[in-house]
Amino acid sequence: MSDPLLEGYRLCPQRHDEMLAAPGELRPHWCRFMQALAASEPAQLAERMALVEREVRENGVTYNVYADPRGADRPWEVDPIPLLIAPEDWAQVEAGVAQRARLLNAVLADIYGAQTLLTQGLIPPSLVFGHRGYLHPAKDIRPPGGVHLFQYAADLARSPDGRWWVFSDRTQAPSGAGYALENRLVVSRMFPEMFRELNIEHQAPFFASLRESIAQLAPRGDGPQMTVLLTPGPYNETYFEHALIARYLGFVLVEGSDLTVREGRVWLKTVAGLQRVHAIVRRQDDDYCDPLELRADSALGIAGLADCARRGTVLLANSLGSGVLESGALLGYLPALCERLLGEPLLLPSVATWWLGEPAALEDAWRRLDDLIIKPTDRAAGSEVLFGRRLSPAARDALHERVRLQPHRYVAQEWVRLSQAPVLDRQRPRHLSARAVGLRAFAVATGSGYAVMPGGLTRMGSAPEADVISMQRGGGSKDAWVLSDGPASSSLSLLRTTITPADLKAPRAHLSSRVAENLFWYGRYAERSECAARLLRVALARCVAETEELDEGSLPALALAREWNLIDGEGDPVAELLSAATQPDQGLGAVLRQMGRAAFSLRDRLSIDNWRTLNQLVQDPVLTRRASLPAALNWLDRAVTTLVTLSGFALDGMTRGTDWRFMSIGRRIERLDFLALSIQSAMEAGHGSGLDWLLDLCDSTVTYRSRYMVAPEWLPVLDLLVRDDTHTRSIGFQLPGLLQMVQKVESLHGGFASTLLAGSAEALARLAPEDLSPENTALQTLLADVRESAYRVSEAVTHTFFTHAQRSQTRVST
Repeated sequence: MSDPLLEGYRLCPQRHDEMLAAPGELRPHWCRFMQALAASEPAQLAERMALVEREVRENGVTYNVYADPRGADRPWEVDPIPLLIAPEDWAQVEAGVAQRARLLNAVLADIYGAQTLLTQGLIPPSLVFGHRGYLHPAKDIRPPGGVHLFQYAADLARSPDGRWWVFSDRTQAPSGAGYALENRLVVSRMFPEMFRELNIEHQAPFFASLRESIAQLAPRGDGPQMTVLLTPGPYNETYFEHALIARYLGFVLVEGSDLTVREGRVWLKTVAGLQRVHAIVRRQDDDYCDPLELRADSALGIAGLADCARRGTVLLANSLGSGVLESGALLGYLPALCERLLGEPLLLPSVATWWLGEPAALEDAWRRLDDLIIKPTDRAAGSEVLFGRRLSPAARDALHERVRLQPHRYVAQEWVRLSQAPVLDRQRPRHLSARAVGLRAFAVATGSGYAVMPGGLTRMGSAPEADVISMQRGGGSKDAWVLSDGPASSSLSLLRTTITPADLKAPRAHLSSRVAENLFWYGRYAERSECAARLLRVALARCVAETEELDEGSLPALALAREWNLIDGEGDPVAELLSAATQPDQGLGAVLRQMGRAAFSLRDRLSIDNWRTLNQLVQDPVLTRRASLPAALNWLDRAVTTLVTLSGFALDGMTRGTDWRFMSIGRRIERLDFLALSIQSAMEAGHGSGLDWLLDLCDSTVTYRSRYMVAPEWLPVLDLLVRDDTHTRSIGFQLPGLLQMVQKVESLHGGFASTLLAGSAEALARLAPEDLSPENTALQTLLADVRESAYRVSEAVTHTFFTHAQRSQTRVST
């Protein structure tokens, strides 16, 4: 095939090429795709690459590289060109991965059961007991259905001869399936015609099997069956995936603090009381799961979880202690174990591995060090993968001494050059370059064996010459397309065909206290952001309009900005306001970041449209560079519009459940406080300052002018902003609304705050038009009481719903 796409794309004699069989000769299963790609104009390819990047950015797809300054904000890298896998290749991988999962499940059952493999010498006892992944408290735990290894992932790659090899096993909390799903959603939209025409196998049946298997294996009782996905939290590198899978499968996303153990069972702490948890899909390392029996310093786990697993009152996927199988030292023993336990040869071989805990293996490995890599048996140990041929004599001696002191902690593996696949050149869209690739394949236990996800997650090296593929080292990813000989499965979704009465859920079901708290603060920060943007816009506009020397008397908006800690008032007002408007760590930028953090913890509850709008706001380019005054004013207009849009999502897109009420209570508290403070500032400034700024700040200019054909005066302005119960930007609307919200929550969960608002509400009702004057004591007292009541309601909500010091008895939601 002669095409500019392949100009500069070079075969590497030491690597298997996924696309080319020989220079210029496409492999048969790549022909149709490459023909379609070659027919694309350069502008189309550039547009597709831009669309992929925009989709990733707006969807907030991230992977936290701990050494990267961008941290949790580092975007996930997806190359638009999928890895194509021929049907016959995939049949080999699928059978081998399913067999390997069955084998490792049997090994786990023995290690934590009869330990026959250890007593008979098929596995050296020191290999197991010397690994930090072996958990003695997990001994004799018998999971439901005998499934220790509910989920499994294998890291695969091709050697230069084209054979598939397993480089490592992921058995503890295998990650990547959610990223594979996201890659599919993104890439299939880039090439929709080819996705249909090539009969690509779908991923939905795999996820359906996962959900159905949990429902079959999990215990029952204490209400409808509940499955939760346990995450270490928003700062974990794969948190995006946790939120995506929870939302996709309908699981409740929880952190360890959301769960508690009572009477030998696991419960979710919700605003409605405790609700029984029947299954936990964990994305947390073994030893962090239970501070009572495992790692005592863990703040992420659930005290008593191991005892619940021992009693069989909760399904853990995967079971505790499964991390021991991630030891690279086991790879060399699997062929014999497969013959012994399954009575069949191992279908997918492991890369040649020497466990250095055996003296003969250590001696043999050091003789051939140039062809090997050395790495720890425990992948969490933090040690680098070392290439023998790249070590200096001094480094070899130092490594040999380190290994000699603790040989059981190291393995040597044959260095195999990974296969390469094409990627689109970001600088030259009509040109392809090659990157090393590996495939992470996923399996899940079902009633008839293990089901394997078609394709899985393709990972690629960070640079053309990269020898190691690691997302923590900046690697990227691809979608993996498994071609089918016939029409692909028509199953495209996880929707059930039948809903029974037992499947119906109350609108307030499973709202954990932590989620309620994040919703409450998301509401507060969203409203605080809008107030800050409006205030900065009004203050900047008036600063520009002033021709005389600025002072707080003539510019109450500036005084209010100082009162609200947006500026300190000691420098040039315009410069300070510009910084507060556009610097990411000051003023509006700081509040937006706090809103983004609260939203990030609610990933599984925000719609895609909501999340995209939020991302566009917090990632606006103006926050990354110093903006001019016109650019800042334009940005503030844009910010206000976007924040109003986000308010619309809450108003129009959320069901009126308890979650919506917590968010709305937060918004109303913040708006009440800001309204009262703004009116107080105007009253303190007196008659000389004018009231146009106050109407602009409270988005009330149009309403005022539609009613009164006069310049703003105190009586009509205060009537509009204080007494009017039809105007959403008035205390007369917000205070009764907050009281009604609180009373509705109290009708479900008991009294906690309505009495705190009663006095202010009564005082507001007694306020007469004659009282609407800046000098009126009753009005001044009312504004102060409104602010104090809002603060006290916030405290009451926090103490009642967001702390868990034995405040409620077990209540089961049915």
